[in-house]
This record gives sequence, C-alpha cells and structure tokens, in this order.
Amino acid sequence: MNKILTDFSTHAIVAALRQNFYDALWELGDHWNEAVFEETEKQRRWWTPIPMAFIFNAAISRRPPADDETEHIHETIEFFQSKGRMSFSWWLDPGLEESGWGRHLQAHGFHFETGSPGMAVDLSILPERIPVQDGYHIQQIQDPESMKIWLKLLLQGYGFPPDWETPIWGFMLATLSDPNGMSYLAFVHDQPVAVSTILYRAGVAGMFNVATLKEWRGKGLGAAVTLRPLLDARAKGYRVGTLQSSEMGYNVYQRLGFKEVCRMNQYDWRKTE
Repeated sequence: MNKILTDFSTHAIVAALRQNFYDALWELGDHWNEAVFEETEKQRRWWTPIPMAFIFNAAISRRPPADDETEHIHETIEFFQSKGRMSFSWWLDPGLEESGWGRHLQAHGFHFETGSPGMAVDLSILPERIPVQDGYHIQQIQDPESMKIWLKLLLQGYGFPPDWETPIWGFMLATLSDPNGMSYLAFVHDQPVAVSTILYRAGVAGMFNVATLKEWRGKGLGAAVTLRPLLDARAKGYRVGTLQSSEMGYNVYQRLGFKEVCRMNQYDWRKTE
C-alpha cells in the first residue's frame, strides 16, 4: 500500500523523493528479463544491457558503513566488471548522506558527483491549465503499440542511441501493468511530440521521462506533459509531486511551482588504465 505522504517537512519530502526514485527503478526492474537485479542486507544493485551508469548500472547502500568496507566495495566493483561495465554509480539510501560512505568510496577510486536537482511541488498550487501549442492533446499509454511510439520519442528526446530501444523495451513494458504508475504521450494534431511518466511510490507522485522533440521545444509542451500527470495525481489524493530536473527543464518546472529541495548526489566509479 502506497500511503500518501502527509509530513510536509523538507526532510520528509527529500526522503520520499529519493525513495520514490529508488523504489521505482527496483520494482519495475523486476520485469526486465535482460537485466540483473540483486539485493542483500548491505545493498541493492543492478546491471542492465544499457552501457550507461547512473540509472542503468548502479548500487545503493542500505546501511551505514562498517569500519572496513574494502572487501564489500571490491566485490561490488567486480560484479560490474564481470558483466563488462567499466563504470557505474553508487547511491545512498535516504538518511545515509552523513553516514561516512564517502570516505570509504573515495579511498577506492570513486568520485563524488553533484547530481541533478531534486525538486518538489505542493500539488494544491498547480494551475488547472497552461497556454500550449494549438492542436495539443495528451493520452495515457495503455497498450504496447502506443508504448512503442512513446519509447521511440523518449530516445529521440533525450538523444539516446536508437539501438537502446530493444533493451529498454522490457523495462517500459512493465509500466503498462504497474498499478502505481502511468506513461503519457502528447500530440500536436496527430504528431507525437512529448512524453512523460508518473510513478506513485513512497507516498509521492514522482515524474520521470519528461522529453520533448527538439523541434517542438519552447512551445509549452514540456510543461503541459508534466502538468497533466500531476493533476491526475492530485485527483487521486496525492499532495506532493517530485522529480529530478535537467538543466533544460529547471525553469519550466519552477514556473509550475516546483522548488529545489536537494541534489541527487552520487559516487561514480570508472575503470582507469
């Protein structure tokens, strides 16, 4: 049961924002047959066929460090290297930022990275509508054929290689049967132009995968494809919306009422010669 967040302190919202992100990846990844997801008392970690750190190849510490974590860190590095990954990210569960992991990780070649802004909005202040391109309309994705269109547009919007479509397909297909999420596809007349996903975890409505085709940017479509899912979340009783912002989207989200509440910091490891 996804109990809706009612503690609106910054600390609680930041913890929920991060947990929403981690849980969404973990739960949906359970349906990604080509990937490897492992869980121990020390960490969660996953390898995927996508050759990219951060989201697609990462570990999350679940507890504060012991006095000596050398063996654990080396084993984690070997896990990714054995699967051909020469880089991956290491995150910390909410509440572990001051736990001392940084000292251990940096001693083994990890570099601290100031991550993307974590932003949150009080859903009660959202506008009911915003000015948008003529001919704009949006639909929820409810079938595999629409999801294929959605995925192609996502890859184009983010500038990801087209050959990522096949390995990501299983992951995105899982959202169709996810009772706690929904993807959206926006059109101008009959042309698909923008996408987004909302995932309900940790008591908040987390926005993901917001992307607009390059030639359609600057026309209010990114804001519109973000607003509609959040209004749907508000109708379900949710009080807080969260997301991780790119540099490009930051001002768009601010205009909708989002405020920066944290940074999604991580430690990155990359094999050096």
